[in-house]
Amino acid sequence: MPYILLITTFIPFLAALLSLLRNDKRYSAAISTSSLILTLLLIAYTAIASKSYTHVETYSWQPLGNVGFQLDGLSLTFSIIICLVGSMISVYSYYFMNAQFEILGSTRWSAFYFLYLTFIFGMMGTVLSNNLVEFYIFFELMLIPSYFLIAEFGNSDRSRASFSYFLWTHVGALIMLAGLIAIAFSFGTLDMNSIYSYSHQLTEVSQVVLYASVAILIGLMVKLGGFGLHIWLPSAYKESPAPVAAALSALMSGIAGYALIRILAIDLSPAFAIISPYLLIWGIISLIYGGFVALSQDDVRLLLAYSSISQMGYMAIGIGSNTTFGLAGSISLYAANGFAKGILFMMAGLLIANTGQAAMSRMGGLARKYPYLATFSMIGFLTMMGVPPTFGFIAEFFLFLGLFASSLMHASSSLLVLAFLALLGSIITSAYSLWAVKKVFFGKMQNYSSENSSGLHTIFQKSQYILIPLALLAASSIIVGIYPVFFSDSLSYLSSLLGVA
Repeated sequence: MPYILLITTFIPFLAALLSLLRNDKRYSAAISTSSLILTLLLIAYTAIASKSYTHVETYSWQPLGNVGFQLDGLSLTFSIIICLVGSMISVYSYYFMNAQFEILGSTRWSAFYFLYLTFIFGMMGTVLSNNLVEFYIFFELMLIPSYFLIAEFGNSDRSRASFSYFLWTHVGALIMLAGLIAIAFSFGTLDMNSIYSYSHQLTEVSQVVLYASVAILIGLMVKLGGFGLHIWLPSAYKESPAPVAAALSALMSGIAGYALIRILAIDLSPAFAIISPYLLIWGIISLIYGGFVALSQDDVRLLLAYSSISQMGYMAIGIGSNTTFGLAGSISLYAANGFAKGILFMMAGLLIANTGQAAMSRMGGLARKYPYLATFSMIGFLTMMGVPPTFGFIAEFFLFLGLFASSLMHASSSLLVLAFLALLGSIITSAYSLWAVKKVFFGKMQNYSSENSSGLHTIFQKSQYILIPLALLAASSIIVGIYPVFFSDSLSYLSSLLGVA
């Protein structure tokens, strides 16, 4: 089918425009959810029809030369998770945003879903683009609607949080743009596949390419939100409404990991081999720092925010190991993190709405009151901890396998020490996850008054349908954990490019 990736990529944006026709809850939610499911089905169809899971479309766009879209073993995982988790968040928003609109005193359903679908459109375009300028346009397109989602529909301190988010991530994107321009001039092309071919023919890395790669790395590290570059992240996640926080953590942050793999680890691998140890060290610091700070949090939203810093540290570690197993593990971690954070941020929204508070110390015994919510949330935490049979186990196992393989391959005792430090971070992840579960779902039942809870309290009691997205994500984590198709496809694709088993 000609232009199938072009059509697939633009379906969310066309749906966003359609959502503006009526300010109606059911209409907007139906348009949003059905468009994302359709996009998911088209991605799956394209992958199956191509047999090799690779499909490339190229168009002429002067003066940029060729632009287009590419579905392969790398972009397939990211696009599927964006559509799958994105559609679940869309369903959840149908129920949750009633409460948020009551707080805000407005019912702008069409505006919310327009911004949300445009946000998804930006993510889809980013992971499917095969031209540097095209990639940057979609990358920035993620920022604009997500900024307005926080600024217009967030909590009490949304203005400050959205401004900090916009400023930090936009500056990071501009630093990355400087690097992309330098790479384009160095190789005389904007086409990513051509850059891959030219880069692997070089006998040595020029200073321009090296510095440009560093600029790209720094810009993407800001979006990843790890240690030292995370200033925007806690407030953005805390002040966002629960569906937006879920999309930011489960989907958007990991897109930076995609770009690190696509542009640096694959296309500019000779230069990346020089700078990858610095990414590895930064990832380990982020993993441990985020975990320890998460342990000290009482607000469930901040615990999840700092755990996101820690989880992105995992992704940086896998990419920084610069091994095929490590890279495939990081790709798989995006899927696992999508399942886990999608569940947990939606859980946090329900907890706050039904208890009227965000402090875990004032919760307790909620497993007896909301057993299904407790079950799905536990699966989310187990996925984040990397416990079998969830997909988090597959992702972390091969991520650490890549890290230890890198230390043995280079016969480096320093890398071996870093690998054991990364294992320490995994223990910290288990500690704050189990601590949160104990505080929220077990122990003594607190006295909750319906007067203290938001408008969602009534909706949650009348309709259990809001739990369907959490249930489907929990089931997905276990099913893919038993049959890890994401990992095997990614590993096969990376091995063919990097020539490493």
